[in-house]
Amino acid sequence: TRLAADAVGATKIDRPEWVTVHPQTGEGYCTLTNNSSRQTTDEANPRAANVYGQIVRWREAQGDAAATAFEWDLFVLAGNPLVHPAGDPRAGSANIDANNTFNSPDGLAFDRDGRLWIQTDGNFSNTGPYQGQGNNQKYVFVNVQHPGEYGNHPNKPAFVPEVDALAFSKWPEAAGGRPRSSTVVVWKEDGGKVGT
Repeated sequence: TRLAADAVGATKIDRPEWVTVHPQTGEGYCTLTNNSSRQTTDEANPRAANVYGQIVRWREAQGDAAATAFEWDLFVLAGNPLVHPAGDPRAGSANIDANNTFNSPDGLAFDRDGRLWIQTDGNFSNTGPYQGQGNNQKYVFVNVQHPGEYGNHPNKPAFVPEVDALAFSKWPEAAGGRPRSSTVVVWKEDGGKVGT
């Protein structure tokens, strides 16, 4: 596919990683993690030595996935306004500020309400171009996928959970309720680093 794309003159993009589709609009989104080796710029890649990455969004003509034409834009240019002045493309796009600065978007997915969740795979040095970005997270998100699944757990119930759905777990509600997959958000009340 890559050789065929080069043969027809497709736009080169910086390390595409994940693609997802908005559940209501049908727009496509693709993370371009980074490319510090980039020497040239173009409309889709506006920064040379792109250490921060970006997310591209596109819409097929008339919302038809079989269309042969589409429109696109840069949904977000990741960057660092703590290091680069406003107007510098390395500061990121207008929707990036000191409170949500990040680099190297990687995994992404929409939830059913249309919120885009972005996982980062970036530099955690917190110095130089990455000053103030820490590990790209102000909060820690923990996904618990199957809290009621017992498998070969040493404390598995003597009877099957189909008879009693609460036999092995009531998580996340200690007082009762069917076990449900959930996301736990952990943060420090003083705004400090989680784990310190």
